[in-house]
Amino acid sequence: MGRLLTLPGRYYRTLPINDTGYETETLELEPAKTAFVGMHCWNIGCADGPEIDPDYCVGMGFYENLAEGERIIIEAIRPAMDAARAAGILVCHVESGTIGAKHPEAQEDLDPPAEPAPMPPEVVPGWRQHILARAHGADYATLSPYARMDRAQVVAPLPGEPYAYQTGQFDRLLRRHGIENLIYSGFATDMCILRSGGGIEPMAPYGYRLFLMRDATLGVEHPNTFHERIATRWAIAYFEAHYGDTVTLADFVKACEALQ
Repeated sequence: MGRLLTLPGRYYRTLPINDTGYETETLELEPAKTAFVGMHCWNIGCADGPEIDPDYCVGMGFYENLAEGERIIIEAIRPAMDAARAAGILVCHVESGTIGAKHPEAQEDLDPPAEPAPMPPEVVPGWRQHILARAHGADYATLSPYARMDRAQVVAPLPGEPYAYQTGQFDRLLRRHGIENLIYSGFATDMCILRSGGGIEPMAPYGYRLFLMRDATLGVEHPNTFHERIATRWAIAYFEAHYGDTVTLADFVKACEALQ
């Protein structure tokens, strides 16, 4: 089997329900069966990306979040990728469909085209569009920085690294590499990391061991929740209770260095 990627993991013990709490355990993962995943590392507000437009709430949403997201990309996600690469651990990239569709290297193993299921008429015509415009800005999908965003260049895929934007596509790429363990990082903890294509909840039914680097992610915090990281902490706790262990950047880098 060879040397193992050995690092502490943390999860939230829910049973018995009258005596819950955090637990730690030693994780021992086969490096060849482990992948580090950078998810939805968008470049809105970054040096290589579109400027922030105060009339649109897109990407990580607010000034504080956008700045903190860029810091996490540079100071946590990129160092984790470098450590994984140096240790021979596969680095994978999961993007949104709007970004993935722009990149030829993200077109491998796509799901076969399928006709979308027909939707019945809206109960209240136009209401959903009204709410989207109120939340994100009118025509945000075509006029805002969201329409021009891409993956932040500092965490761009290297040649040969799996690049996916569909759940089935990501699963097929991972199986080709013999991957069993996924360590996630990226954005947003309470939204895309959990529920977008290739994220935690869509990938869980495939039976992968799922992990989250809890200091390499951030939820969509509103200005009045940013200081306490309420959205981020909730999403991490939800993951730790229902899907797997979290790890830290420092422990992951140390474990990778021990493999070299």
